[in-house]
Amino acid sequence: MHRLLAAFALLCTLWSQAQVATLSGAITYEDGSAAALTSVAVIGEKASTQADEEGQFTLSVPAGKPITVRFSLAGMTAERTLELSDGERRTVNVQLNAGELGEQVVRNTRDKGNMEVMNPRTLQLMPNPTGDAMGLIKGGLGVMSRNELSSGYSVRGGNFDENLVYVNDIEVYRPVLVRAGQQEGLSFPNADMIQSIRFSPGGFEARYGDKMSSVLDITYKRPREFEGSASIGLMGGSFSIASPMLNKRLRQVTGFRYRTLQNLLSGLDTQGDYDARYTDLQTYWTYDLSDKVELGFLGVYSRNKYNVVPEDRETELGNIQTQALRFKVFFDGQEKTAFETFFGAVNLNVRPDRDVLLKFTASAFRTFESEHYDVLGEYYLQELDRDLGSDQFGEAIRNLGVGRNLDHGRNDLDATVLTFAHRGFLQRPKSYLQWGADVRSEVINDKLSEWTLIDSADYSIPRNTGEDLLLNYSLKTKLNIESIRTSGYVQNAWEWKLDSVDRPGRYIGLTAGVRAQYWTYNGQSIVSPRARFVFSPGGTRVDKVGRTVDRQHTYWLAAGLYYQAPFYRELRGFDGQLNPELRAQQSIHLMLGMERQMKLWDRPFKFTTEAYYKFLSDLVPYEVDNVRIRYYATNNSKGYAMGLDAKLNGEMIPGIESWISMSVMSTFEDILDDYYYLRFNASGDTIIPGYTFDQVAVDSVKKTPGYIPRPTDQRVSVALFFQDEMPQWPTFKVHMNLVFGTGLPFGPPNETRYPDTLRTSLYRRVDIGFSKQFLGAKGQEKTNFLRHINSLTLSLEVFNLLNINNTVNYTWISDVSGRQYAVPDYLTPRRLNLKLIATF
Repeated sequence: MHRLLAAFALLCTLWSQAQVATLSGAITYEDGSAAALTSVAVIGEKASTQADEEGQFTLSVPAGKPITVRFSLAGMTAERTLELSDGERRTVNVQLNAGELGEQVVRNTRDKGNMEVMNPRTLQLMPNPTGDAMGLIKGGLGVMSRNELSSGYSVRGGNFDENLVYVNDIEVYRPVLVRAGQQEGLSFPNADMIQSIRFSPGGFEARYGDKMSSVLDITYKRPREFEGSASIGLMGGSFSIASPMLNKRLRQVTGFRYRTLQNLLSGLDTQGDYDARYTDLQTYWTYDLSDKVELGFLGVYSRNKYNVVPEDRETELGNIQTQALRFKVFFDGQEKTAFETFFGAVNLNVRPDRDVLLKFTASAFRTFESEHYDVLGEYYLQELDRDLGSDQFGEAIRNLGVGRNLDHGRNDLDATVLTFAHRGFLQRPKSYLQWGADVRSEVINDKLSEWTLIDSADYSIPRNTGEDLLLNYSLKTKLNIESIRTSGYVQNAWEWKLDSVDRPGRYIGLTAGVRAQYWTYNGQSIVSPRARFVFSPGGTRVDKVGRTVDRQHTYWLAAGLYYQAPFYRELRGFDGQLNPELRAQQSIHLMLGMERQMKLWDRPFKFTTEAYYKFLSDLVPYEVDNVRIRYYATNNSKGYAMGLDAKLNGEMIPGIESWISMSVMSTFEDILDDYYYLRFNASGDTIIPGYTFDQVAVDSVKKTPGYIPRPTDQRVSVALFFQDEMPQWPTFKVHMNLVFGTGLPFGPPNETRYPDTLRTSLYRRVDIGFSKQFLGAKGQEKTNFLRHINSLTLSLEVFNLLNINNTVNYTWISDVSGRQYAVPDYLTPRRLNLKLIATF
């Protein structure tokens, strides 16, 4: 009898275990973007999983009884109570938002990979002269930007080329020949098509590529319903449309952008006829071949055109206490610059099992860049009267230098990059395994022909037949590089939940991985191990109204070896030749950070801070000219970068986010083989050209500079973005963007780094926007065709509100005695923009 009862109990147990159903679906934020890596668990059961990169999940759950499924990510939680029958497959789509919590949390938070998740909707009304997605990144931890005309940014002492940018898991590139921000035009990502933005200023995972500073990961929309937007203004417009079709098996999002900067450029010191037009068309399609297979296509065409016929320039510098100068130039000639890009990618996503996702991608990138110019400038450097009592106060009293310079260039570059990549994801009960590999073919053809002639009082013009014309600078070469680059990675993420009655939400996480790369051009193999440890102490507290709510603190420690294998720009030296022996630069990251969700003034806020130290070796020294980076093409430098970043962001009013970030940073390098001589005259004085009267050297001393500041050594930077609405008129809003930065190192134009220890002036800029919503707000009725419009907003933007002259670069001029003057090249002054934005 006992055996019979035991057998019956065993059969009941097996029967109950066989009651299994399948739950799947998509998890999104309030704005529709994917809530990647959300934890999904059945309360009181062992069944759990984690959403993938696109917010999709599949989970086997008990059937035949009521269950409660919890969806949680960074403090946002949703619960659903369900009862499924045996073998049933049910789809449940979940939206995470702050309203489902005991208290509000900030929408911008960090994902399980410890990357900052940014809200792309903020871009719509952010006052930004370029109007692209990079405006949002400039408020990230450790980000430095000093040029409103450029989409480039520096992170924690790195330069523009040290940042990874991905769109739909595909790495994108910046133009090579660009010299000034106004030539760049539109950056690759289209803000109207973006579903999610994630950013890491360092210590990122092994699945991201080989760069030394940061990674920006952008994913385009996969629409679940019809939507669109359109904008038009004084500086261009945009249009986008997204829609699901064929019973939501086919989805597409398409965007067009047009931008013109004549309004901005007309305020520069250099006056002339500017023709700056930038166009961009992108489309992204996905189609479900079956429940387990998805096919996707991304296509991009962009053309950035910048032509200018300069007329004259007038810049005043110095001050009334020391010396007041005026730099006047009359130009003849023109400059024509064009960048044309074609890009296409086909991807196949396969889910053979509910816990496995396989991605296969083939992409082609083709770019044509041309830079043609012939510009003659006749310049005068004049000293101004500083006597307040003089009738000629502020007028020129003498000429310090007069001359001509002729710049010629015929530079053309075309590049083709073909990539075949695979990525895999495996969700295990207590870990998340990822792996990947790619093969990339790179073909670059570059034709350089540029020279400069500086002529002071006809000194350089040959007097007799047969004499050579001596050029101050000349570079003429044809370069070609064909190479194969292969890489791969594997990483795993573990999470151990340590929940208890008094410590709910407590957990420990560890992500560790390694990636490797081999490049056929220099024959170098690199291996990069990376790891990140995360701890959340959990716990509860009682708020002001007596509710028990979760404490939301997270701490992390990250370390890794990061290589940056050279690309074409690093290979080419000042002499225009390629260095095939150039090795990858190295950076060891050590980072300690924390994040805390809290309430201030009864509103939700989040505070994030991170301290870091980076050991730099095998560095390739470089100089920055506007946004042009010129490398020395040798691994002869070592250095370091260290600092502290902090960011506070929150919602002053529900749904409207603001933030302030601050960084303190120092980065230095030691060029191993550099030196210079101090020369002394008979009186023992150090000879300084243009200053010392007796310039006949009788003695000299050899000096080694040691550690000098790197070109990106900005000690303090602050970024503020503030949004608010009028209490009585909530359809009126204000959006303010403020950027402050201390000076950067610079020096005279030569091929040595040690003199570059001067400092530029402070960077201070305030952009402000005022918006009025006419449709879509509470109480606003829509009739006739207007009922198809979700919102209609008019925005007035004031760029550089305080009309401060910010310096982007310096033009160096010598007087008759050899004394050099650094004439600042200013950025844009105060300008207005009016635009109308509609969503439907």
